[in-house]
Parts: sequence; structure tokens; C-alpha cells
Amino acid sequence: MCLCLPTKAQQKKIVKVLLLGTFHFDNPGLDVAKFKDANILSEKRQQEVQEVIKEFKKFSPDKIFIEATPSNQLQIDSSFAAYKAGKKELGATEVQQLGFRLAKELNLETVYGVDYRETEFPFDSLMKLANEAKQTDITSFVQKTIDYVQQSFNEALQKKTIKEVLLRENSEMLMRLQQEFYFKLIPAGKLDNHIGSYLVSEWWRRNMVIYENIMKRLNGKEEKIMVIFGSGHTAILHEIMKFNPSIKLVSVADILKTTKQ
Repeated sequence: MCLCLPTKAQQKKIVKVLLLGTFHFDNPGLDVAKFKDANILSEKRQQEVQEVIKEFKKFSPDKIFIEATPSNQLQIDSSFAAYKAGKKELGATEVQQLGFRLAKELNLETVYGVDYRETEFPFDSLMKLANEAKQTDITSFVQKTIDYVQQSFNEALQKKTIKEVLLRENSEMLMRLQQEFYFKLIPAGKLDNHIGSYLVSEWWRRNMVIYENIMKRLNGKEEKIMVIFGSGHTAILHEIMKFNPSIKLVSVADILKTTKQ
């Protein structure tokens, strides 16, 4: 089967995409690894947030996409409008601290929820079945990885600024770790059980629908967009988007480490 396309079909407008992988500023405790609170509303952290907003403002995205579902768009619009009008204080979430704050600075109409949560993540079942199958290589790998991620992140949070933590979350090393972790889970369970491939496929499916939702929100006029999601999501979105010839991925490090565009 030939997948070659005519030259004209390949010539599409290029959209620059900044994937900003974040940690959860308000620490809801929903991740497998457990992290300390960033105390994001403290005076020190608020100054640090303002510093990164100044840098992201230079990128000047035409649209901002956030980790919220499309079904909540009316609530997002209302909440952002209230904040923009000075009638609402920002909450501690990265959605509001980064997404709302930057969108207001750029005088954008709104931010767009593109998350998808109608998937399963049977992590406890996977660990149970891996134990029953005596797959100590998998269970040991999972525990060591979780311990490393928890310890290294909590240490970074104590010592580093928000800018430095975001650079760390979007580093090549951590993006690779986010990608590799799930693939190590695929062989979990006995021969007639497919819990590993099921969990990983559900995780990828969630991120593929996120990508789908982003693409469906584009009208062809955008030159730059920004996606603010947990770093586990952006690591996968990076792998998906790099195969789209109409997308040029922009490094977070290029935005936060330099002032030039």
C-alpha cells in the first residue's frame, strides 16, 4: 500500500506548538507517585509564577489548551471571564496560575479544555497480577521508579524555583522516563492475561483523544498554540505530534532559557 501524497497535499501551514509539561500545582494526590505541596499561593511562588508568565508571553500563543474536559467549557469560559474582569481570584491549579494568567496577559478570548477521561487505568490490578505471576522485575521496576520520581521531585521542589522545576519536568531525560515507564508494564500478568497492554493502550488512547480534541479546535488561522498538561501527558503528546508535518514542536527550554524567538 503506497502512502505517498501529492506535493500540494503536503504543503500546509505550519503551527508552532509549545507543550508545557507541568506538575499539579494544587497537589490533588491523583497520581501514582505522591508529591509535596508547592505552596503555590505563597508570595515567593507567586513571584516565580509571574517570572515564567513573562517568558511564555514572549511566545505569544494564539490559543491555550488546558487539562480540563470539553464538557466543562462553559464553566471554564465563565470562570476565565470573571478573572479577566477582576471579579475572581486565581485558584492554586496550574490551569489557572499558568493558563488563565497567560491568557489574560495576551487578551485571549478563553482557554480550551481538551482532556479526555473516559478511559481506565487499572494500575492496582496490574500490580496484583504481576505479583501473582512472580514478575519481580516489573514490580521492582515500578516501585523503584515511583520512589525515584517522588524523591527527586520533592527535593527539586524544595530547592528550585518554579521555572527550574518546569525546565526539569520538560527535560529530555524525564520525558524519556515518562514514555519508557509504561512500555515496561506491557508484559505484566500471565500468558493468557493482557492487563499490561490494556493499561498502556488506555493511557495512549486518552492522550490520542487529547490530541484529537486539540486538532479539532484549530481553525487554520493559528500560528502558535500552547498546551498546558501534566508532564506524563505531554511526553506522549510529543511522540504523537512529531509525526504531524503541519506541527513544529517548540522546546520549553528554548522559551524559558532565552529571550529571543
